[in-house]
Amino acid sequence: MRLRRLSSVPALPVRSLRPALIAGGMLALVAGWPLSQAAHAAPAVDEAGAKALAASLKKDLPRWFPPPTEDGEGIGFEWQGDPTVKPAGDHYDVALPRLSAEDAEGTLFDIGTVLLSVTPKDDGQYGVSITLPSAIKVQNLDDNDEYVDAATISIGKQSFTSTWSGTLETLLAVDGAFNDIAVSAADGKGKISIASMTMVQDLKPEAGAGGATLWSGPAAFAFGGLSVLDEKNKELMRIGGVTAEAAYSRVDLTKVSALQKLSEQAAARGVPPTPSELLPKMQGMFGGITGAMRMSNLSVVNPEDGMTITLGQLAFRSGLTDLDQAQSTVSMGIEARDFVMTPSPAPAAFTPRAFEMKLSVAKLPNTALWKAFTELAKTAEAEEAPPPKKGAKPAKAPPPPSSEVIMQQAMAAMGEAGTELRIDALNLDTPATAGTATGALKVATPAAFGVTGGATVLLRGIDAAVKAMQPAPGTKPDQETQDLLAGLAMVQALGQAGKDDTGAEIRTYKIDVTEAGQLLLNGADMTPLLAGGAEPEPAPAPAPAPKKK
Repeated sequence: MRLRRLSSVPALPVRSLRPALIAGGMLALVAGWPLSQAAHAAPAVDEAGAKALAASLKKDLPRWFPPPTEDGEGIGFEWQGDPTVKPAGDHYDVALPRLSAEDAEGTLFDIGTVLLSVTPKDDGQYGVSITLPSAIKVQNLDDNDEYVDAATISIGKQSFTSTWSGTLETLLAVDGAFNDIAVSAADGKGKISIASMTMVQDLKPEAGAGGATLWSGPAAFAFGGLSVLDEKNKELMRIGGVTAEAAYSRVDLTKVSALQKLSEQAAARGVPPTPSELLPKMQGMFGGITGAMRMSNLSVVNPEDGMTITLGQLAFRSGLTDLDQAQSTVSMGIEARDFVMTPSPAPAAFTPRAFEMKLSVAKLPNTALWKAFTELAKTAEAEEAPPPKKGAKPAKAPPPPSSEVIMQQAMAAMGEAGTELRIDALNLDTPATAGTATGALKVATPAAFGVTGGATVLLRGIDAAVKAMQPAPGTKPDQETQDLLAGLAMVQALGQAGKDDTGAEIRTYKIDVTEAGQLLLNGADMTPLLAGGAEPEPAPAPAPAPKKK
């Protein structure tokens, strides 16, 4: 790492260093102190304890914040000096050594001195509060390989308190708030600002875990009032708020610590752990994790052509549940609304204003899939291994099965379990039309496609949209309108006409995948058409729309 000087002049926003990440990492520094009293009452705060904590910090700082690697990848940290620890009533006041960090692109962060307040608690836990420097300087390497001032990361009001388990080397609880965060260019041209940023976490031991170190609880991170200014100090982007939430179920923190130690040992050897080493340790690590991210009131301006994009809300959801049971479920979803692009690349009547999609894969056989993942990793490692030298004794262990055999075994296990790919919701709304879809595909080993099942799609407003787009008598539509009308006419023809409960016109598209390998649309076999062969069988005549009373 090329740490030539730590300039006292402000520096610019090439890559902002999130204060929350630094704060979270600092909690690891008290992990090993003093573990001999981990499961008993809180140790006394005295000079002996201060010396023990200082020694532990000095030893663990390079472990948790390692120096740069030989290949120069990632971020390398440099500590200047030793930590100081002083008893102060029921806690210790800690000043960590001056810290700087450099990434692979040559961006240097002069972080400075981080202050901790460490309060010993019962059962090997510690209350830790952290105060980051109010200004973090950033520098870049220029063409002459010299550091030049780039930006200053400033933090206004801040508060970060937490509970750390020295026994498990894990963060159990967090309550943090940062206000008036800004990344300002050294020359005053450009700025990123965040009005507020908060984070919380609260993991609790599972009742009746039978001595196992299983923990569950929520965690959340949020920021509000994000603004990005360009070099002319004109606003390019604004986000009203972003919230990320997670819920952890039955996390085995002992296995988490074991995996972390394996990674540390591998890093010390300079050889990353192989997937076949990692996967067995990950099995049974947690019961489930669900998460959601919501962004509101986004606006973006392209300074080159003036195009603007606004979005009222964008949300992502994902989940892994029951991974410690016989069968699990994976789910994901996305939702967006109030989308506007000016100028619009599509006719306004067909520009989506709301969209929702929810998918899931249910009834996954956990044991069989973990075995398949592990065997696939071993197979990949065997294929990448160098050939044996001439005269070398043949390996005693049989070669791993091929990836094709492994996948066949996994598919057979999913067929026995009844694994399903589900469309839980698919909704699209435009000013002219709206559509919904639901359905599921079930793994079936004997089936031609390996799955059977289907989906039902309902479209509303297609007939009215086609009618409204027809040109006036004696006029000819432009090419864009002609192409759109042709596409809508095909969609009309493939659908089954009808009305919904409100009397609105709808088109129904019932899609089925049969065990014999047929793809049916409203009962008609579409397989030959999709294969480029003969014409499909004609669909049943559309049901006439009921007459209005």
